[in-house]
Amino acid sequence: MSVFQKLSSVFLIISFVFLVGSCKEEGPSSDGSSNDLASLPEDTGGDHIAEVLGSTAAAYGYYIYLPGGYEDANANYPIMIFLHGKSERGDGSSNPEVLDRVLKNGPPKMIENQLWITEHPMIVVSPQYHGSTGNANNWGAGDENNLKGFIEYLIDNYKINEKRIYLTGMSHGGNGVYDYITNVPDSVSYLAAAAPVAAYGAGRGFEKAQNTPVWVFVGENDATNMKTSKNFVEKYNEQNPSPTHAAKITIFEDAGHNVWTRTYSGDGMGSADPDYSPFDMSLYDWMFQFERED
Repeated sequence: MSVFQKLSSVFLIISFVFLVGSCKEEGPSSDGSSNDLASLPEDTGGDHIAEVLGSTAAAYGYYIYLPGGYEDANANYPIMIFLHGKSERGDGSSNPEVLDRVLKNGPPKMIENQLWITEHPMIVVSPQYHGSTGNANNWGAGDENNLKGFIEYLIDNYKINEKRIYLTGMSHGGNGVYDYITNVPDSVSYLAAAAPVAAYGAGRGFEKAQNTPVWVFVGENDATNMKTSKNFVEKYNEQNPSPTHAAKITIFEDAGHNVWTRTYSGDGMGSADPDYSPFDMSLYDWMFQFERED
């Protein structure tokens, strides 16, 4: 082989490697990149702050957890928005017995009880749904732009990594997750991943969330939500073209409606039906795998 032929072969190989390395999926992806997370200061214990309705420009009263080091950090943080269940609804007022209902379950309860530990620091926001916004029977029904507007408010007012916005909710709040991802196209939803828990799966709009990773959690004895959750995952994954990431469903054996405690705490690992997606990593570690590319 001549020197020219050898140089030509080397050039072709280098060109191929460069081409492959430069190809990326659009929308949320799981490329394993975590440099932005590793550079965040350690969360040595943050502040859980109540923002009552009317004290800010937000459409909801809410609790927000700002990790330790947030104020001094020259960095943007991942954020998880948690939508509560039906019994935690309220007007977001300054009455602690009303707004504090959002502390009853899930991540805000864990934060209040000093049980909140994640591999990387993240902001956690828990808005309180009030009947004057949207549909009284469902978080997102009526006008999904209420939640979209709230996300935009958070982006404008906090140090948020816009590539790492995650949405989860339990029961009534899980319905809100389904409503949001099946009504707001993922190109403008701001979400990197979504996780409805113990909720009534959506029956349409799957294509709106085609690039959004989804992990569904439900109890096998949840008479209201079991079949609809399975149906959502099946229909979502049957899309043509196929979704960027196949939706996952974890079904807890011998469990009814309340599977949120074991999901958010991670205590349910190892108790899921082996015929479905295993609960083999924390929900938060799963979220951290994904970031938006657009």
